[in-house]
Amino acid sequence: MAIDAELAEVLQADQGILDAFGMSVVSAEDGVCIIDCTVPASLVNAGGFAHGSIAFSIMDTACAYAIRSKGRRGVTSSANVTYVKGGAANSKLSGEVRVVSLTRRVASLRGEVYLHDSGQSEPALAAHGTFVFQLASD
Repeated sequence: MAIDAELAEVLQADQGILDAFGMSVVSAEDGVCIIDCTVPASLVNAGGFAHGSIAFSIMDTACAYAIRSKGRRGVTSSANVTYVKGGAANSKLSGEVRVVSLTRRVASLRGEVYLHDSGQSEPALAAHGTFVFQLASD
């Protein structure tokens, strides 16, 4: 796992959020973060699909860590997510977010979440999005 000591402290503080959504951080370095997720049964809606908040949370959380891997901190100020394919309970998802632009005050990021279905040879796009983060003035 490619995570520095400073980011490891942040992950420890966020462990409750990561656990609630079934997420684990695979790597966060040089403005890119990868998060894996197993969809918790408690977050499956009445239609039998993983609630959209899971894909959103994967990307939103990965954004924060991607920015942190660049030595900055920030909060979401805008997000636009498109949902493409739903998963079920215990589905495996993976998300990757990368910093597209980083200025003194704002970061723009792009992310994708993929559904890994054992019946498919390739992961399927589950959601994609763009995010804008307001950066802290350290």
